[in-house]
Amino acid sequence: MTTDLPRVTHFGPIVIGDITLDAAVLANGNRGYIQKQLARAIGFSDQFRGAQGRRFLKEIAPNALKLLIETGVPKVLLPHGGWASFAPVGILTEIVSGVIEAGCAGKLHHKQLHILPRCMAILKALAKTGEAALIDEATGYQYHRAPDALQDIFAKLLRQSASDWERRFHPDFYEAIYRLFNWAYNPAKPKPYIIGRITLEWVYEPVFPTEILIEIKERQGSEKMHQWLQEGGLTLLEKQRDAVMMIARSSVDYRDFENRCAVAFFRRGQMPILYPREAA
Repeated sequence: MTTDLPRVTHFGPIVIGDITLDAAVLANGNRGYIQKQLARAIGFSDQFRGAQGRRFLKEIAPNALKLLIETGVPKVLLPHGGWASFAPVGILTEIVSGVIEAGCAGKLHHKQLHILPRCMAILKALAKTGEAALIDEATGYQYHRAPDALQDIFAKLLRQSASDWERRFHPDFYEAIYRLFNWAYNPAKPKPYIIGRITLEWVYEPVFPTEILIEIKERQGSEKMHQWLQEGGLTLLEKQRDAVMMIARSSVDYRDFENRCAVAFFRRGQMPILYPREAA
């Protein structure tokens, strides 16, 4: 009977640009999404339901499929009395990351390319806020959390004191960026100013809230920015670094790179002109 189903206590839409998906929090505090709305937000109608959706996830986002299998996609009781299939928090990151990686590798079918911009926009929002915080804001659950919950998120990103220096940007990253200008990378030579600007603009800024970057700059002396990041912050940094490096490797030149990054990380006001791969 539907009255025996897990109950949704908080419910509301997440809005990212023109993308909307319904988020929910259950009575036990579990966060997640209404599965049908999740599929539509990414760009499919009902493709995540049934065997067709599972085939797609198995090929493009196997970790998302694993998460669905582990949770069993339970049915939940909605506030208005109806029921829906529930997908757990964490699955959105796995799906959009898998789609973007497949797109960069040229593995998406041409009929699936339309979902790339949506997944890139979602990934940027997730990188800045995190799925749990997005759901809490959309459903109003943030007002029922412990008052220091957001502070805990910041504590997971920043250290109280700078760590010892450790290389976070390896030569392959710089080689990919230098290639955009037809420059040869020489680690013994000082890096041009524009390299630091690219790193800040496309690696740090799309991932970290402005408050985090301001705090780092206020604390920063001779240390590098990443020396102030906790493990959680370093994980975000490294994922974004690798995404930027993949875009740089597939770009024709610096202009192409900027346009691709603007699309990937949902930068408003920039023309999303993508050059054909054959032009390389």
